Amino acid sequence: MLQETIWIVDQAKLKPVLIQALAEGKATIHDGVAYWAEGSGGSGIIQHLPFKESATMSVEEALKMAQATTVAAAAVSTGIILAAIVVQTKYLAKKLDKIQATVDVIAQDVHSQHIVFYMDKISEYVGQVEAARTLLQDRSLAEEIRELAIPLLTRMAGKRNEVLSFIDNILALANTSKDVTPKHFALITNFAQLMLDIMPAGIHIEYLLCARIGKLRLAEHLLLDGAGRYNDGLQIFRSFMNDLHREVIRGGAGERSDVYRSVEANAMQLFKSEHGKMLLSLPAGRAAR
Repeated sequence: MLQETIWIVDQAKLKPVLIQALAEGKATIHDGVAYWAEGSGGSGIIQHLPFKESATMSVEEALKMAQATTVAAAAVSTGIILAAIVVQTKYLAKKLDKIQATVDVIAQDVHSQHIVFYMDKISEYVGQVEAARTLLQDRSLAEEIRELAIPLLTRMAGKRNEVLSFIDNILALANTSKDVTPKHFALITNFAQLMLDIMPAGIHIEYLLCARIGKLRLAEHLLLDGAGRYNDGLQIFRSFMNDLHREVIRGGAGERSDVYRSVEANAMQLFKSEHGKMLLSLPAGRAAR
């Protein structure tokens, strides 16, 4: 795998006042900016975090790099590195391309107006996530992107919720409709897994874009709302996979047994994903007003 260069926190240049505030739980980080937290006795910005270039190969390697340091510095670096991978590298773009390819196949193969309608919605969501990622790539444009960011955030939140609703509907269709062939069942199951895999990154991008334009309370709200809705969707997929597993054990799954075996490892990885949970978690503390 080719290495990519990303910008991460230069821990050597963190101000002592920030390191102490982090250690005492008096600081919070939003999109690369450290603020005094509520109850700290301070308000406003402590430090715009210093960045340096770094080469990384994977999410797992990057997180190990962040955590191999002091507790306070790790608290800063872990979220920043995850965000950097999502925004700055091909990590998310590759996943979005895979989603789009699956969408195209389903739209061609499953001849249902209901399905085609939602496939269009998913294509729109994928495009919006990529647009937001583009806006986030240059910090110096924070003021200039404001007018573009606000309507984009509104559309992203709406499409995200439509996509999660669709995952619920399409899994119910796969379970109950006699018109769903084994091939269609495999497409639908893989699609749900792929979509749920990328959504924490998409939701985190909503949060980052909102924080980038200075709307910190709204950014926190978007992340919490997105996390709650996502976890509901993930539970629906977990129940779907558990039901399928029981059918396989009973010997009643037929050709769907192969589908279960093909997606089982990826589904288990999705359910146990630590970086997914981290992308959906708020930074410690809330910024003081």
